[in-house]
Amino acid sequence: MKKQIVFIEYTPSVPTIKIARTLKLTGNYETILVSFRKKEEEFLGKAFDRVIFINLTHKLNKKNIINFFKNIFSKGTRNALKELRALDPYIFQITGPDLFTLISTSLINKKSARIYFAYDIWKFFEKKWSFKNIGIKELFQKVIEKRFFNICDGILHKGPEDEFKYLDYKISVPSLCFYPGCLDEWIIPVKKNKKIKNIKLVYAGGPLAAWNGRVAFIDVTKEITKQGIYFSTSSKPIIEKDSEIFFDEEKRNPYFKFGERGRSEYFSKNISKYDYGIIPDFFDTSIINPLWPKTSMANKLFTYIEAGIPIIINEQSEVMADVVKNNSIGIVIKYEELKNLKKIILKKDYNKLLKNMKKTQERYRLSKNIHLIEEFYEKCYNLKHIK
Repeated sequence: MKKQIVFIEYTPSVPTIKIARTLKLTGNYETILVSFRKKEEEFLGKAFDRVIFINLTHKLNKKNIINFFKNIFSKGTRNALKELRALDPYIFQITGPDLFTLISTSLINKKSARIYFAYDIWKFFEKKWSFKNIGIKELFQKVIEKRFFNICDGILHKGPEDEFKYLDYKISVPSLCFYPGCLDEWIIPVKKNKKIKNIKLVYAGGPLAAWNGRVAFIDVTKEITKQGIYFSTSSKPIIEKDSEIFFDEEKRNPYFKFGERGRSEYFSKNISKYDYGIIPDFFDTSIINPLWPKTSMANKLFTYIEAGIPIIINEQSEVMADVVKNNSIGIVIKYEELKNLKKIILKKDYNKLLKNMKKTQERYRLSKNIHLIEEFYEKCYNLKHIK
C-alpha cells in the first residue's frame, strides 16, 4: 500500500514540485497538494495525485474584500476544508511561513507527523531600523516561522547545514539540509566543445523589485550590457508597475531582452540556449543582515545546473557560491568586478566548465538523493509515534 504524503503550500514552489514528482515516481507514495493559488494544472498533475484548492488570497483591497469573505464561506472552501480535515497521511509537509498554511496546520490530523519546509529563514531577513520601508509582512513571517519551528516534528531546509546556530532560539526537532537538486526529466545534456561568439547571459526569472539593501536590477542590467554582453530575463517582474522600466530599457538597449516565461516543464530547455546563467543579487550589508545572502539557496541555481550552463554569482551568496566554486561550474565575483565581467568571462576555459557541469548534474540528480528525504520522513514518523 502506498504511503500518503500531503504537501501544504500557499503557492506550490519548484522545490516542492520536484520532491513530490520524484517521490511519486518511486511508486511508493501517493502525493497530495493543498494550495491556495492555482498553477498549471497539467504540470501539477505530474507531481501530485490529487490537488485540494482553497480559493483565498493574501491581497486584500477595496475591490476584492467582498469576494474574499464570500470565498471563505463558499461551498468550495467548506468542501476543501472538509477534505483537509479528513486526511490521515504518513507525512504532512508544510511550506511557510504563511498565515494560511499555519491555519491549515491547526486543522490537520494531529496524529500525522508534520515536517516544516523552511523555504527561507525569515529571521535572517533584517534591515536597519533607519530603513524607510520596514517590512510589516516580514515581521509577521518571523513570528509564524517560529511557531512552525515549535509545533512541527521535523524541519527540512535548504540553506547551510549549520544555519540554525544563527537563530536566537533553539530548534529541538530533527532537521535535514536538502538542496532543491535537479529533477531527472528537466536535465538537459551539456553541450560539448561549444564556442562562444557573442556572450549571452540569462536570469531565470523576472527583474527583481528594487529596495534599499540590494543593488537595483536595472543598474546591474546596464552594467552588464554596456560591455557588449547580451542579457535576457525569462519572465516579467513580480511587481507589475516595474514592467514599464524594463520595456523602456528593451526599446533603447539592443543588448537587453525582456522575456516571457514559457511552460514550466520546458523551462530548463529554454534556459539551455544561453551561455551563462546569472543570479544578479548584490547586497549592501550595512543595511541588510549579511546572513540573508549568506544562507539563501535559490532554486535558480539548480535551474542553471539542469540546463547545463555555467553560473555567475556574487560571493556574498555564500552557500550558492560554494556550490559553484566546489564544483568548478562558473564564476564567483564581487560587485566591484561586475564592470569587468566580459574580460573575466573571456579568460575562463568555457569547455572545462561544461565538462564539470555534466558531473554536477549527476551529483545533484534528485532520484539519486531522494532517499535522504525518505529516511528523514521515516525518522520523524517514528519519533512522532514513540511519543
